[in-house]
Amino acid sequence: MAAGCAAGVGSIGAVLGRDNESQALYVRDVPRGLAAERAGLIPGDEILMIDGVYVRDLSSAEVRERLRGAVGSAVELTVVRAGDVRRVRVVRGELRAHEGIKPREEPIAP
Repeated sequence: MAAGCAAGVGSIGAVLGRDNESQALYVRDVPRGLAAERAGLIPGDEILMIDGVYVRDLSSAEVRERLRGAVGSAVELTVVRAGDVRRVRVVRGELRAHEGIKPREEPIAP
């Protein structure tokens, strides 16, 4: 475990959606008080890369695996917002199932 990180599995705390045709990954919702909100992510952001790896090259399971990690550890996302490319550092927060935020896959209609 990295120094300064709390025990347990953490996540970025965002609801994501994937375009089945292009494999693009989008932020659908940013629940209040979670890591994604603190990092400044907003609904509609497209996540291009996770720690320098293109998400279109990753399966859904691989995306989840890369976004999760030790609570307090950081992940760097490359995000497109309104045509601008930016890097966003997100410090993972604790996964809290009691908040009703559960990972799921949902197809996006064309």
